[in-house]
Amino acid sequence: MEAKSMNDVNTRFDHPLLWMLASLCLSSALLTTPASAEIYKWTDTNGETQYSQLPPPGGVKSEEIQGAPPAADIPDTTGDNLQEQVDAMKEGLAEQETEEKKAALRKQIDDAYERNCTTATNNLAKLQAGGNKRYLTPDGKVTHLTEEQRQQRINDAKDQIDEFCKP
Repeated sequence: MEAKSMNDVNTRFDHPLLWMLASLCLSSALLTTPASAEIYKWTDTNGETQYSQLPPPGGVKSEEIQGAPPAADIPDTTGDNLQEQVDAMKEGLAEQETEEKKAALRKQIDDAYERNCTTATNNLAKLQAGGNKRYLTPDGKVTHLTEEQRQQRINDAKDQIDEFCKP
């Protein structure tokens, strides 16, 4: 059997897969250590205070120190509180959408009032211009208004202006 040189042995440990395997083993060992393990405190022969998760070597008097308390459980009410917050946000969003819809509807109403105001103002101006003008009836016939009909339409146009035109 041939003796292996030190260089051959070193190249085996230079392989990246070996390093990953070693780091994985080390990580898993560290992760499996319980967080609430006992901690021991003692004074060694040199008078220095020592701390360890393992008991001191044979017969040395040690004190057991309470470790950090375990992580607190999240109370069940937290989930309810979060759900309440989500519900409140959804309600706020619905109200916002409703407000946007109301604003859009108000805009449509304002536009309709403006169109009706313009139409009533134009009708009044034509009716007050005088003369015996022809008018098209809904059934498609052309007619001339009597003075009484014209005055009635003038009054109707003024009422529409009062209703639809904002001061």
